[in-house]
Amino acid sequence: MKNMNDISFINQNMIDNYGSVVDLNQYLFLLVISLFFGVILNVLYNIYFRESEPSDASLSRSLVLLTPSLMTIFWIVQHSLPLSVGLLGALSFVRFRSPVKRAEDIAFIVISLTCSITCAISNPLIGAILVLLFLTFAVIRNSIIPRFILGKNFAVLTYNTKKLESVKSVESIMESANIKKYEFVSSRKYDGIVSYVYNISNLDKNNFQILFDKLGTKDSESNINVFFPNGRIS
Repeated sequence: MKNMNDISFINQNMIDNYGSVVDLNQYLFLLVISLFFGVILNVLYNIYFRESEPSDASLSRSLVLLTPSLMTIFWIVQHSLPLSVGLLGALSFVRFRSPVKRAEDIAFIVISLTCSITCAISNPLIGAILVLLFLTFAVIRNSIIPRFILGKNFAVLTYNTKKLESVKSVESIMESANIKKYEFVSSRKYDGIVSYVYNISNLDKNNFQILFDKLGTKDSESNINVFFPNGRIS
């Protein structure tokens, strides 16, 4: 008789652990928190790329949807083992064909994934600390570093051309314009147009005009944009 009671107790525990009884109020609360994280990450993404290079608006918007969606998946998985196995099998048919070109974009996806997990385990404070850390880094990167380290004439150059299809060809023009301190950020090609993004330090008016003329001479149909995050050029 004692053995029968032990077996019933074990079976009851299995039903409790792997059953489908869930707390919907808790889920709705965590869903709101994860949605808030997604909005914050959207804002953080735009702050991070505001003064360096063009941001991916599609990825920025998707963070708002991605964070609560991932949280829901992790929340369901931890409440039902059979359902989690079936869910993983269903997700194996999903194919993501949108390329992520920058490592920093992948970092934001990982942050979204981390915030989703912290919400699913009912510990969103960990995610809040992570987001606060990256927010602080974004402010330092866009405000303190350009102003006190890169100099007051720090500029971001975007050059769109159909003729120059190599980074070295653009950098040779920059060196001929007596520009020594520059950093290649990214390049992308779309509809035959190659877009190059550079960070340039200590760019004065004379060198800026020479660079502008030389780039325009190489491709008369090119588009040249220069942005000075911390004020006018001197």
